[in-house]
Amino acid sequence: MKYPENAGYIIAIDSGATKSEVLLYPFNESGKEKIRLYKFPFINLNILGYDESLKRLKKIVKDVSGVVGKKNIAAVAAGISGARYEKDRKRLAAALRKSTGIKKVFVMPDTEIALEAAFAKNVKNCGILIAGTGSILYYRAGSGKINRIGGWGRHIGDEGSGHWIAREALYKVTKHYDKRLEAEKLATVIKKEFGIDETNIIQQVYHKGFEISKLTRHVFRCAEKGDKVSIGIIKDAAENLLTHFIPLKKQKYTIAMMGSLLTEEKLLAAELKKAARKNFSDIKLVQPEFAPVWGAVKIAMNNLQ
Repeated sequence: MKYPENAGYIIAIDSGATKSEVLLYPFNESGKEKIRLYKFPFINLNILGYDESLKRLKKIVKDVSGVVGKKNIAAVAAGISGARYEKDRKRLAAALRKSTGIKKVFVMPDTEIALEAAFAKNVKNCGILIAGTGSILYYRAGSGKINRIGGWGRHIGDEGSGHWIAREALYKVTKHYDKRLEAEKLATVIKKEFGIDETNIIQQVYHKGFEISKLTRHVFRCAEKGDKVSIGIIKDAAENLLTHFIPLKKQKYTIAMMGSLLTEEKLLAAELKKAARKNFSDIKLVQPEFAPVWGAVKIAMNNLQ
């Protein structure tokens, strides 16, 4: 790779719905500088709104650039969840340039950096299925056109996501309270971990802002211990994720599985692969070689050269 003149550092940001992963990436021919990794609070434009998203983005850049000096930052490349519309991304980038004085600032959807990390620019009929707190399919067709399926957020979409799984668990538990369904294991875990039972669940969820997605990992742990209700929820999640592939029916695609639910939770990935082999045999599911934040590094480098 040819390095740009006056080589310095790139701040690469991958911000999902639960956390921001940030690389301080040095590009120089000596190769002696180490890559630094940082964790920050999440940025999601849909959930936080513009002002708070910009505030958090500015803090990331300020804190990370302070390590090596702002004058040594050549570019900032940020993949932001919820940044679906170009006008919002341009507004964020312009405000960050103005506040930091860094001229090269690139703000993209988190899906764009994830696709860049998983596949080279010349690869067609490829895409990424992200399943974390939310869910989305982002793919490059044979024509080179970029398309997205899903990603509408927790209230009107995100089928098969972490939030969806947790919400389904609460559905099952309330039915358990009504004696319409047996879900003793989940009800016990929710009581033990969060102090929630049938006497306070409405207050906790509707009035005290209980973060529903905190329940997700407990559903997986219950499933691993053989709880049939939890296993059923995860199988249903896989089937819901599979609906993202409907527009690709009978087309050959390679899809990288990304997001914490597909990279860390083996049960969901296994169920998804099993269902895909049965219903979408032309789609090949693979594990990505690089994390999404590396896509932000690649985009910054391409724009600096």
